[in-house]
Amino acid sequence: MREFGIILSFISILIGILLLVAPKVLVKLGEQSNRLYNIDGLIYRNRYVFGLCLMVAGAFMVYTTL
Repeated sequence: MREFGIILSFISILIGILLLVAPKVLVKLGEQSNRLYNIDGLIYRNRYVFGLCLMVAGAFMVYTTL
């Protein structure tokens, strides 16, 4: 279970970095994966907030699982 938490935390850090640095990469991924429910507009309008929150949450998860 500890490994699962570490993997999820690194994934959230990576997504947070991509939201801040390269949002177009996530747009392309989102176009391929968002078939049922599309929240891209909300996320990309507030990408700095979502990116920073994901990075903080991921760092917190790494800290608590190590």
